[in-house]
Amino acid sequence: MRLRGNGGYSGVGEYRAGNAAIADRQAPVSPYVAGLPMYDWPEVRDEIDALWTAIAARLCDAGIEAPQSLSRPDRLEDLWTVPDLLLGQACGLDVVDGLRGRVEVLGSLDYGIGGCEPGDYRSVLICRADDDGDDLAAFRGGRVACNGRRSWSGHGALMSAVAPLAEDGRFFGGYVETGTHRESIRRVADRGADIAAIDAVVWPLALDHEPAVDEVRILAWTDPTPAPPLVVGWAHAHLAGVINEAVSGAVASLGPDVRRPLDLYGYRIRPGADYEVIAERLAAAEAAGYPTVA
Repeated sequence: MRLRGNGGYSGVGEYRAGNAAIADRQAPVSPYVAGLPMYDWPEVRDEIDALWTAIAARLCDAGIEAPQSLSRPDRLEDLWTVPDLLLGQACGLDVVDGLRGRVEVLGSLDYGIGGCEPGDYRSVLICRADDDGDDLAAFRGGRVACNGRRSWSGHGALMSAVAPLAEDGRFFGGYVETGTHRESIRRVADRGADIAAIDAVVWPLALDHEPAVDEVRILAWTDPTPAPPLVVGWAHAHLAGVINEAVSGAVASLGPDVRRPLDLYGYRIRPGADYEVIAERLAAAEAAGYPTVA
C-alpha cells in the first residue's frame, strides 16, 4: 500500500529554496560530509535531495553546520570512511564488518516492506517470468547474478537462503557479478543469469522505472533483517541524538510527492546491536560449509 498521507513540507518543488535557506544559516563550507547513496537512482534524485534538505535544515536549526548538498562519490567506501561523516546510509553487512568501530548506527528508514517490522527489509529472489521453477531448489546448477559480494541484500541474504541446499560448498553452476541490483535485474531478464537476489527497497523502484522487470517475476523472499542503517562517523558520535531528532522530524514533515517515489514511511531509531543478526546468519552459512555464493 502506497502512502497517501500529507505533511508540512511540500517536497521536491521547494528543495532548492530550502537549500538557499540552509546556505544563509551555515558557514560557506561545511566541515562535514553527508550521503544517502543506497537508493539514489537518477529517477528519484530530486526526492533524495529533498529528504536531505529537510534533514539539513533541522540540523542547522540545532546549530550544526550541515552540508548544503549530498556527497556522491564513485565508491561507497569513500563516503562511509571519510573522517567527518555527519550522516551516511550504509550496508548492514559493513557495519558488522569493515565499518565496525568506525561508525555508529543511528537508525533505519522505514520503506514499508511487506512481511517486515518497521525499519526492516529483505530481498526478493527473482527469475525470468517464463521460467517454470517454483522454488529455490529448482535452480540448482543455474547461473546466479549478484550485485557484489560485499552486499548483504544481493549476496549475504542469498547465501543464507542457499546454505541448507548446498552440497560441498556449491549450489549454482555459474556466477556473474553485475555491480548493481538494477543490472542484476537486467541480466536475468536478458537470460545472462537465471536468478538473482534483489533488495526489496530496490524492487519497487524497478517496478516504477526499470523496463526489464516486465521479463522477470518473484520466486521467493528472504528472511527479514534491519534495513540499511543511517550512520555517523565515530568522531561525531556525540551528535547522534541531535541527528536522530533531525531525521525523525524531517521524514515526518515530507509530503507524499517525496515519500511516494521513495516508498518512505518513517524512521526507526535503533542500536547497532540490531545488526548482529547479519553476522550470525553469515556465521551459520559458513558453519554449514557455504561461505560464499557459488
